[in-house]
Amino acid sequence: MTLTNKRSEAAHVGFHLNASWGGLDRVTYTPVPLQGTRTVGQVPWFDAGNVFSFITHDTHFAWALLYPGSNAKLSSEPVSVSPELEAVREVVLAPGQSEEVHYVIGVGLEEYSAGQSAQVLDQSIDRGGTDALIDQTAAWCKKRTRSTGRADLDLRMNRNYLFTELYAWGRTLDTEQLTGITSRSPRYYVSAAYWDRDAMLWSFPGLLDIDVPFAREALNYALTVQLRNAGTHSRFIDGIVLEDGYELDEAVAPFIALNAYIAKTGDSKFLEAHRDALAGLIDRLQEHFDNTAGLYSTLQDAQDQYRKQQFSTYDNVLVWRAFVDAAGLFKSLHDTVSQKELQRRADDLHAAILRICVSTPVPASAGEILVSATDGANAIFADVPPGSLMKLPVLGFISEGDPLFVRTYAWIHSPDYKFSNSDQPYGLPGSYRVPFTTSFSVADHLRLKLGRDQAVKILLESAWDGGIVSEGLDPRTGVVDHDGRAFATSAGYIAHSICESFCNDVQPTK
Repeated sequence: MTLTNKRSEAAHVGFHLNASWGGLDRVTYTPVPLQGTRTVGQVPWFDAGNVFSFITHDTHFAWALLYPGSNAKLSSEPVSVSPELEAVREVVLAPGQSEEVHYVIGVGLEEYSAGQSAQVLDQSIDRGGTDALIDQTAAWCKKRTRSTGRADLDLRMNRNYLFTELYAWGRTLDTEQLTGITSRSPRYYVSAAYWDRDAMLWSFPGLLDIDVPFAREALNYALTVQLRNAGTHSRFIDGIVLEDGYELDEAVAPFIALNAYIAKTGDSKFLEAHRDALAGLIDRLQEHFDNTAGLYSTLQDAQDQYRKQQFSTYDNVLVWRAFVDAAGLFKSLHDTVSQKELQRRADDLHAAILRICVSTPVPASAGEILVSATDGANAIFADVPPGSLMKLPVLGFISEGDPLFVRTYAWIHSPDYKFSNSDQPYGLPGSYRVPFTTSFSVADHLRLKLGRDQAVKILLESAWDGGIVSEGLDPRTGVVDHDGRAFATSAGYIAHSICESFCNDVQPTK
């Protein structure tokens, strides 16, 4: 930070920084230091610095604060649940004089590595200056941007592109394993857990648009560490089950992402390396096939909610898409037997969806529409924004101009649907779980001719969460939903949708 004295006389100024553990009271257990240990100590070989340790039976991680040129004092005991430190530097500036002070934070697996991390950053500042480091970061970000030719859309799009790479993915301190989570920010209500859908259907398309090598690594994580429980509601970052419950969209998300990656890169070595994973995912799907209906069942829908009606229309369309994609992948692998079998399954499933997943709502529309879910006799007339019927044209299942889709669109956007939000200035259809306008709906409508104008209006006129998409916003005021802020995986989905609809530059392929 820099202060400049613009007065005609000398001025006494102070730089102050308060550091503490901050959000550690959110952790479900309390750090208990062992005999003779401290939660705040001196950074090795660096006088103007302290290291903060998180300790139970041993140090789990630590972070260091350096304050070169400043004086510091602890405002609490060194051994404390939430230790605090205040660093202060006071100077007298002559007229026109400036003074710069920097405070450096480093993170490590234990005290020494945390201090060394901070010292290396401090040394880089000493050698090149803060501006050089800022320029380096800006160049990294610039390399991962796209263009629509419109400054307002570019700002929304690129901010969300960067947010999905930086906050939906990260490396663990203990193994440096790349991991995917819904959001690294505590502003989102279920931040540090893994969903196949969130990672592979929402964030991954954004990664593939801006950083292909990183997307490859993210996909590899999904097809290795997270593979054994693919389809299970949510997991910890090491692949162990967090929340049980089978979801079709989660089950097919990895190989839809795999197809997108291969289509863009032609990376045959990667496809061959994950051939067994692809075959295993397909085999696992068949455990949920209903021979009578010709459809696939799911315990929970795409908004993670249980429905007694086991056949979700969107989820079955997603399976259809996955079979079509997988048929193409096995063709690339020169496996014509698997290719033909998967195409047959896709064709049969397409017919079954149109036979069973349509009905006439009450009050009646102009005719039959696509239902949200059914058990073959009892249909649910609704929409599920994270797995919306509005996605079906984008998935290639039905054209936007098909009368069946036109009637479905009209009903979901009409006052006959309780959560249509059709009379609101920022309104797009929601559901019983998310009754407001969601970022998913905005993304989906950007790719539909009928809904694009309203989606662009909402996208640009709402402030969102500092420009980063939230789970949703109030359809009346455009104010974001508080609990769903900093939604990093959805940020990738909406950025990708903007680019798919408006980008006029060349996509990176390497």
